[in-house]
Amino acid sequence: KWDMVCRRVWASGTESEMFNKLESIAMSDAPRTPVLGCQISRALEPAAVGGEFVTSRINWVVQSSAVDYLHLMLVSMKWLFDVFDIDGRFCISIHDEVRYLVKSEDRYRAALALQITNLLTRCMFAYKLGLQDLPQSVAFFSAVDIDHCLRKEATMDCVTPSNPGGLEQSYNVPQGEALDIYKLIKITKGSLEKGK
Repeated sequence: KWDMVCRRVWASGTESEMFNKLESIAMSDAPRTPVLGCQISRALEPAAVGGEFVTSRINWVVQSSAVDYLHLMLVSMKWLFDVFDIDGRFCISIHDEVRYLVKSEDRYRAALALQITNLLTRCMFAYKLGLQDLPQSVAFFSAVDIDHCLRKEATMDCVTPSNPGGLEQSYNVPQGEALDIYKLIKITKGSLEKGK
């Protein structure tokens, strides 16, 4: 016996699959994030609001999944820092960025740890969503910034009307580095171990 449900289904393309999955989560009896299983407020469950607030519930799935992603990254980085004696600590997360304060001599190992963390976190998401493959284009960050100061891009000199000489000329703050996975593997010899 089948329970027929009248609901639209999006077709054609990967975006359609994503929206179908988001709607199925949002419309389930107890909406939960697909990875860590965090549950939406009971006040927004379908039993309480029926078919109302679907857009808000879909947005909750997206935003709360991003929080799951951040939590997995923080735990993974803490674990890698502890296991491989990397002297650093979490500083701040802003939207889709995480920032760490790291002892200069450990900076490349910390950057590699961040790449490994992203790989592990992406793998967990892919596994929980039933995806059997992880493209390299999403497995690693395009680059990890290593810098002495907090700025939008590590290689920006931050020339402004009030700072016409930029950071390097005016304050002797050199540009930072933006390293992809290949450069990090070359620098660290692919190891998080100290002194390798």
